[in-house]
Amino acid sequence: MSEIWLVRHGESEANAEGVWQGQSDARLNARGRQQAERLGARLAGYSFDVVVSSDLQRTTATAAAAGLTAEPDPAWRELDLGRWEGLTSTEVMARYPEEMRALIAGEEMPIGGGETWGGFCARVEAAVESLAAHLGEGERALVVTHGGFIGAYLSGLLRFRSRPRPWPVEHPANTAVTVILTGSGGRRVRTLNDATHLAPAPPVGPHDTVVGLARHGESVANLGDVWHGTTDGPLSERGRRQGAELAARYDAVENIYTSHLQRARLTAAAFSSGRGIEPKVHPGLHEIDFGAWEGLTTDQIREQFPDEWEDTRHLDVPRGGTGETVAGAGARLRRAVEEIAAAHPGERVLVFTHGGIIRACMGAVIGVGLEVCDLFEGPGNASVTHLRVGRHGTAVVDYNLGVV
Repeated sequence: MSEIWLVRHGESEANAEGVWQGQSDARLNARGRQQAERLGARLAGYSFDVVVSSDLQRTTATAAAAGLTAEPDPAWRELDLGRWEGLTSTEVMARYPEEMRALIAGEEMPIGGGETWGGFCARVEAAVESLAAHLGEGERALVVTHGGFIGAYLSGLLRFRSRPRPWPVEHPANTAVTVILTGSGGRRVRTLNDATHLAPAPPVGPHDTVVGLARHGESVANLGDVWHGTTDGPLSERGRRQGAELAARYDAVENIYTSHLQRARLTAAAFSSGRGIEPKVHPGLHEIDFGAWEGLTTDQIREQFPDEWEDTRHLDVPRGGTGETVAGAGARLRRAVEEIAAAHPGERVLVFTHGGIIRACMGAVIGVGLEVCDLFEGPGNASVTHLRVGRHGTAVVDYNLGVV
């Protein structure tokens, strides 16, 4: 596999003013330059075989401030918004109401006289596919581009492009990092919208709750490739440290919940030690039930249940014959998250749960079902994924933070 790191530029003057900038050449503001410098510190431990950027100055300046030598390429530009550029959404609606209504209705039209949405998406996908085709096995590329570009690519990869807005995945923050794995098996997301170099958790508005889904620390079963699902089991030595390590880098939390299984409870206890917050057990947070596969390794499952294993690659059948489906487990965690959010409006909550069901929950929120297993890499131990629950429903803010 190879990696493509998609990075949104730092905050521009147009971002701060709330205007549509498209391909107009807005400059970074002071905050955007600071964001880019923090991005550079974050990337200092990584090497990249290819570094490219859009040729607009807000992206080239971001790359430079981050200490990157990027080749500018117009293929990575933002959507061309024509005469809408430099206007706020309110101004666009006032001046071009019919055009705005047509866009919201999903009509294919030159936006502001610029690009069509379909043409933009085709350009986005062509740029990513061309880059992927030139990467060798194990190589890593970094692209400094635009929020609309990244959002358009993800909307196709994650199968929600044709749906009405608001979309189930939030717009990337300035300098947020999204990592795409690419290989003969296609493309999948490792990390989504990771801006932890700016803040450990996304901001909370007055009408929403941000719920972080933290995977437990490394377990003994993880080390042995054992499927332990609802089976209880201890943390490894490394896993016992990971809760405290997460606490050291993640301080924004007002309430803590945990699965009843000890690998989650022990991680939650290590995280909450000294905070004066007692983790609460919620019955909906446990791992997927793997039925007869519990306690077996992947090789043992393939050997003992060859037909059932093959079925699960194409059909969302109960795991291990008597366990849960991916969609059923994902819906269970989503319900639990929304119950917890309803109890803590306007707050940040951290939930300690499990890798399989976190990924399944992404499928439930985005609406892709079993396909989620092909579209997302499983979350790492002690990683955090954020959901925002508010007036417009539940949306994915980011995914698998803490692994890159």
